[in-house]
Amino acid sequence: MSHPFLVPFDLNPEASTPVTPRFPRWEKSFVSGTASTLFQVTHSISTENPNVLFSLTRFLDHAEGPPGHVHGGATAGILDEVMGILVWHLGYPSLTQSIQVHYRKAIPLHLNCTILTRIEAIREKTIEAHSTLYDEAQVAYVTAQGLFHRLNEDQLERFKKKAQSQERP
Repeated sequence: MSHPFLVPFDLNPEASTPVTPRFPRWEKSFVSGTASTLFQVTHSISTENPNVLFSLTRFLDHAEGPPGHVHGGATAGILDEVMGILVWHLGYPSLTQSIQVHYRKAIPLHLNCTILTRIEAIREKTIEAHSTLYDEAQVAYVTAQGLFHRLNEDQLERFKKKAQSQERP
């Protein structure tokens, strides 16, 4: 993977359209699902570049690690999730193969942040995505690079069947 991703601040989060994640049973995700106690988060796709996702987030008390700050694992979780949301949104069912997180600065709890996620490469078996979490002053706190394994039809069908078997009437 390449150099840590930094935000191209010429992209405007205001020029975006709200989206709901497309992967199966997303609402059950402990990271950003509807019942998450770690984050409040909303997602939107850039109208300037469909390979860009903006996620507005606020870290809640359950995301605490060092006193008054967000746990690195919670940060890694949300960055992994938003990269996956973008990959699935673009029509590439996949699973995280690897993720590399670069911590630049501790994140205070309850900070309102934007996460900008961008697809860097689409290959036959993998998708590469980069993500940066920054605040209203455009200070980058954490960057991440993810490599996502594209599911073949058989793998995707198995996941769909598993999701359907776990649904409650």
